[in-house]
Amino acid sequence: MMIIEEVPVRKLFIPGLIVLSLIATAIGASAQSWSVVVPQVSPQAIDTYTKTIQAIAGAEGKTATVQVMPFARTVYMVETKQADILCTIVQIPDQTKWAALKYDYSTSALVKISFVLYTNKAKPISVAELKSGNAKGYKIETDAAHVDHFGFAVAASTSIDASLQKLEAGTIDGYIFSQGSTDTALKRLGLKNIARQDYATFNAVFALQKGGRGGPLDALITDGLAKIKASGKYQEIVGPYAAGASTYIEWQP
Repeated sequence: MMIIEEVPVRKLFIPGLIVLSLIATAIGASAQSWSVVVPQVSPQAIDTYTKTIQAIAGAEGKTATVQVMPFARTVYMVETKQADILCTIVQIPDQTKWAALKYDYSTSALVKISFVLYTNKAKPISVAELKSGNAKGYKIETDAAHVDHFGFAVAASTSIDASLQKLEAGTIDGYIFSQGSTDTALKRLGLKNIARQDYATFNAVFALQKGGRGGPLDALITDGLAKIKASGKYQEIVGPYAAGASTYIEWQP
């Protein structure tokens, strides 16, 4: 008589999810065209990220289909496996937070990104004070995809322009985000009541579908990135952008 063991559904469910995740990652790596999302930040950043991922793909004999959309949407697209790659996102410094993310970071970083603290000139804030926990409870905003990058509570924003305008009016106390994108908006808006100071420098990496770190697609990105650096293509594409985005530049509106 054949004995059939009943396996609880939950024992099958979790391994099944893992298998599906690995299959999705393998498909993304083997596909001739990568589905890529790029955040809607400054025009220069969009152009740099788009050209860079296309160059990396080309170096690996692939193509990259790029869509530009709001930052929070790009994260959602990777989380729900509607896109293979997000190019790029700033990596959370605290690695203990990575496991809770619904996506993975690539092994290789594309570029360093300088984050700046923008404040109202009438209400100076110390960076050291914020990093110590924001004991005074300042109202700080950052981009919605970056709220976990800080050791204190920050409010999510979906618009650089809106946050800077609130800061100018004194509705919020501070805004922290990337120098390149925020400075572009600040100059375009012509706001004069805002002060800026260096906050920190982070790694900008690629976001991959959950389970993708260390996988085939991650390896292709690492290899392609090395190839375009060796050929000089990286410096040609990323160099001009990095000059204004990677190192803090002192100036005031």
